[in-house]
Amino acid sequence: MKNFAILRKKFQKIKSMGLIESLRKGSTGIGYTFECLLNKKEDAETIPDFLGIELKTKLGYSKSPLTLFHCIPKRNGNSAIQYIFKRFSYKKINDKSTYIFCREIYKSNNKKIFNYTFKLYVDYYSEQIILKVYYNDFFLDNVCYWDFRELERKLKIKLKYLAIIHAYPYKINDRLYYKYLKMNTYKLKGFSEFLKLINEDKIYIVFYLKGTQNHLKENHGVAFRIKNEYIEELFTKLYY
Repeated sequence: MKNFAILRKKFQKIKSMGLIESLRKGSTGIGYTFECLLNKKEDAETIPDFLGIELKTKLGYSKSPLTLFHCIPKRNGNSAIQYIFKRFSYKKINDKSTYIFCREIYKSNNKKIFNYTFKLYVDYYSEQIILKVYYNDFFLDNVCYWDFRELERKLKIKLKYLAIIHAYPYKINDRLYYKYLKMNTYKLKGFSEFLKLINEDKIYIVFYLKGTQNHLKENHGVAFRIKNEYIEELFTKLYY
């Protein structure tokens, strides 16, 4: 793919610049600064970042999982997010006025919190990934679901081609700088691999909802994530 060669040339130029001051405070500065150096404007999440390539930036020493994409679940035409927050949120420790629903959810090996266990189920018959909830190990409800078709579309449009850029942070005189040092490039294998990795607990979902007892105030979206050691089971590594 010739666009990888274009991106590689631009990356090498950015790498040669050495320390670059962050153009934004906080954890998003690493990605925002890199995209500004590419003369790229922030855009919608539904399309790839640069010439058909999705860009992901990571701290060089970080072992945190890679967020693939966000996708809103469905629940029989109603708001699944609102239902989940009202039904399953719980009081935050040391702040009794704040309620949260913060979970990493896998197909199996999920922690039980307040006697509830949530699990992902890949239903090939209905072509859905279903979020199931259990109470004291007894099945309670199908909480929500994601359609295969929508998930496959997100994968193939957003993540057909992927570049992961690694940078190291430096703080000098209370200012944050980044040094961009390495870029790995990949091509998506396919949707069947995505489903397989969910069944193997290598891809999981993350909820983070926050508010008061009756009102959801913060919705950070529902993220599908993959552990770093399994990235090459979903993507083929390319060399440009």
